[in-house]
Amino acid sequence: MRVTVMRPIFKPENASNIDFVLYPYHIFHLRLFYKRLGRSDRVFDYFAYVDLYRLGAERGDGFIELYEWDVEDRKVMEPLVDYEEAEKKAFESAITWGNSRVVSWWLPRIEIVRHERAYKVFWLYESDGEKLIMDSLDGKEYSLDAMVGKNGRKCKGPWCR
Repeated sequence: MRVTVMRPIFKPENASNIDFVLYPYHIFHLRLFYKRLGRSDRVFDYFAYVDLYRLGAERGDGFIELYEWDVEDRKVMEPLVDYEEAEKKAFESAITWGNSRVVSWWLPRIEIVRHERAYKVFWLYESDGEKLIMDSLDGKEYSLDAMVGKNGRKCKGPWCR
């Protein structure tokens, strides 16, 4: 399976059994056009990173560098959010951010400059006998046992996350 991946910044060092899982995002570059009474109009660029599993949105400084990877299907998490929901969340996030920067009687006109489905890499590995997971963009490590429990997940089914 060929997928688009956000460029990993961090990778585990001095670890064994390094593997990965790909977490789904939709990245939007939006342009907001604000009309203002008696003043010049304002234009803002906004970069939204929408989590396609939990439907959260984060603002980015730009459009991250993307790579194409060939991976096994089992390493790719399926998104729970479709494109329309992701676009709506990106617009809501952009409007909230833009409205905190400009006073206008009107909602902005929003133009999608670019959008891509991309996956964030989470590294899975062992270090000193402990199973860990690392976010490839911020380098934070988490204990896999603490996240899912020593004996695996106790909650099963679609309502467990």
